[in-house]
Amino acid sequence: MGAKRRAIGKIAGSARPYLAPFLSLLAAFLFLSVLRASLFSAVDADKRIWFELSFLLLSAILANLLVVHLRQPTVMVLLIVGMLISPGSVALLYPFLAGGANYLASIAFGFAPFPSTVPRLVSNEGIVAVFAQLGAIILLFKIGLECEFHGIFNVRNFAVGLLGVILPFVAGFHYATLTGHPLGYAVFLAAALTATSVGVTVAVLSELKVMEREFARVIVGAAVIDDVLALLVLSLVRNLPTGLDAAALAPVGLTALAALVFIAGGIAIGRFVVEKYFNGSLGEKEFLGILAYTFAYAYVAEFIGLSAIVGAFIAGLTLNFGTNSKGIFALFAPLESFFTPIFFISLGMLLNVTALAQNIAPIIAITLIAALTKVLACSFASGISGMKWKDSLTVGIGMIPRGEIALIIGLYGLTALGPDGKAILGPAEYAIIASMAFLTTVMVPPLLTRVVGKDSATPN
Repeated sequence: MGAKRRAIGKIAGSARPYLAPFLSLLAAFLFLSVLRASLFSAVDADKRIWFELSFLLLSAILANLLVVHLRQPTVMVLLIVGMLISPGSVALLYPFLAGGANYLASIAFGFAPFPSTVPRLVSNEGIVAVFAQLGAIILLFKIGLECEFHGIFNVRNFAVGLLGVILPFVAGFHYATLTGHPLGYAVFLAAALTATSVGVTVAVLSELKVMEREFARVIVGAAVIDDVLALLVLSLVRNLPTGLDAAALAPVGLTALAALVFIAGGIAIGRFVVEKYFNGSLGEKEFLGILAYTFAYAYVAEFIGLSAIVGAFIAGLTLNFGTNSKGIFALFAPLESFFTPIFFISLGMLLNVTALAQNIAPIIAITLIAALTKVLACSFASGISGMKWKDSLTVGIGMIPRGEIALIIGLYGLTALGPDGKAILGPAEYAIIASMAFLTTVMVPPLLTRVVGKDSATPN
C-alpha cells in the first residue's frame, strides 16, 4: 500500500512542472472564449459592463503610450482612440481587417478564425455614460482647482476673454445662418467656437518653459474667463427661446440672472465653507466632504438651468481660498486618472466617420473661422492693453485651441431637442464640431513654438 502511494506521489511530482502551463493554457482558452462571446454574441448588460470598463481603461493606457510616442496632447489622442473604437469606425474597418486576417489564416492553417459579424466593442449608454459625466465634472473641478481667483479675474484678462467669446460667436452664428442652417444649429455651433481649452494651452506653455512670461499669464487667465463665459453661453443655449417676445425671452433672462447669482454667491459661500471646513489636514473624511461639496455645486447648477460642469468649476475655484489646494489636487488625481479618460474616449466614440468624410469643406471653413477669430479678437484686446505686438500675437495663438468645452457643447446639442422634437445636432454636425476641436488643438503647438521662439525660455 505504501509503495502504491509512493508511486502515485512520484507520478504527481513528475506532473507538477506541467500543471501550471496546462492551467495557464486552459485559462487563456477561457479568456479568449469569453472575449469572443463578448464581442460577437449578446451578453447581459449587467455582466458586459465589466468588459466595457476594462476595454475603455486598456484603451486609455494605449492612448497614454501614443501620447509619449507621438508627442501630441492627451485630449486629442484620447478622442482619436475613441473615434477608432466607435461603432461607425469598427463597422467600416472590421470587414477589411478580418477579411485580410482570414485570408492569411486560411492559407497557413486552413480555417478562418474571425466571423463576418461586426464586433460590438463599447456602447455609450448605461454606466459608461454615467462615468463619462463624472469625468466631465472632475475635469472641470480640476481646472477650477488649478486657477487662482485674483490672478484670473482682472480687467485685461476679462477684456481678452470677453472679446475672444463675442467675435467667434458672432462669426460662427453668421456662417451657420448664411449656409442655410436652422437657428438651433447656428447657436450651438457659435457656442462651440467660444471656449478655449485651458489644459492644452497650459501643456504647450509648460513644455516651452514660458509659464512665467506675461503673455503666458494672460493666456491662462483669459482662457479661464473664456471658459466661464462659454459655460454661461452653453447654459443659455440650452434654454433657447422660441421667439423674440418677452414671454419667450424670460427663461433666458432668468437663466442669466441665476448664473450671476450662482457664480457670485457660490464663490462667497464657498469661501466661507472652505476656510472653515477644508483648511486643515486632509484625510478620508475631508476627501468625502470635498467630493460631496463638488457634487452639491454641480447639482445646484444643473437644477437652476446651468450645466453641472459650471458648478464643478466654481467648486474647484473656491477651494483655492484654502491652503491645501495642492494636497486636494493630489487627492483627486486617482479619480481624474479613472474617469476623465473615459469621458474623452466616450466623446470620441460619438464621432460618425462617414459623416466626417462627407463634410470636409465645412470642417475646414469652421476651423479657419475658429482660429482666425480667436487670433484677431484676443490679439487686439491684449494689444490695446499695452502688450508688445509679438506677445499679443502669442496670446491670440494661445487662445486658439478648442477642447473639452466645445465637445461638451456638441454633446448637449446631440441630446437637446428643437421645436420639431428632433435633436438640434445630428451625427454630421457633431462630427464637424469635434473635428474643429481636433484641428485647432493640433495646429497650436507648432504655431506657438514658431512665434514664441527659443529665446523665450528666459522670463522678463
